Amino acid sequence: MMEYKHLILGLSFVLIGVSEAYSTEMHPSHEVHVHGQAVLNIVLDGSTLFIEFESPAINLIGFEHAPVNEEQKSKLQNAKQTLAATEQLFYFSTATCRSENVEIEVPYTNQHEDRKLPHRGEHVDFHASYTFKCEPVKDLQEITIKLFSLFPAIRQIKTYWISHGIQAATVLESSNPILKIN
Repeated sequence: MMEYKHLILGLSFVLIGVSEAYSTEMHPSHEVHVHGQAVLNIVLDGSTLFIEFESPAINLIGFEHAPVNEEQKSKLQNAKQTLAATEQLFYFSTATCRSENVEIEVPYTNQHEDRKLPHRGEHVDFHASYTFKCEPVKDLQEITIKLFSLFPAIRQIKTYWISHGIQAATVLESSNPILKIN
C-alpha cells in the first residue's frame, strides 16, 4: 500500500496551485518542517479513501533525538500505537469508513534506519498512511480530525485533498478540526 503514499504525495503537489491564498504559504509534505504544524494529504477514489499524515516528531513525542531513557522510549511507542488506532484519529460524517490498511513510519525504531539518523539539530518526522473503504461514499461529506486532542503540540494541520471531483487545500486548527470535502 505504500505505493499510494507516492500517489497522495504526487497529488498534493498538484494541489499547491489550487488556491491563490495558499499557494505562497502552504507546501506539501517533505518541504518545510515546522514545529506545531503537520500535513494531511487525502484522496477519495471511488469508495477508497487514502490519508497520509506527516508531522515533526516533536509534535508527537516532545523531542527529535534518539530516545535516551525508558520514558522517551515509551513516548515513541505510545505515539506509534496512537497513530495506528484509526478510530481515535478520524471521525467520518454519516458514511461508514472501515480501515483496510495502516502503515506507520516511526523514527528510531529500526536499526537499519538508525544508521541514517539525523545529526544534532536536524529534524525527524513521523509518517502514517491509511486506507479506508467508505460506504455509502456519497455520504462522506466531512472528516473530523482528532489529532489535535491526541497530540496537543499540533497547532495546525495543512490539509490537501481530492474528492468528488474537487481538489482543495485548507489549514485546520484545534478550534476547527472539521474538513468539509464537498
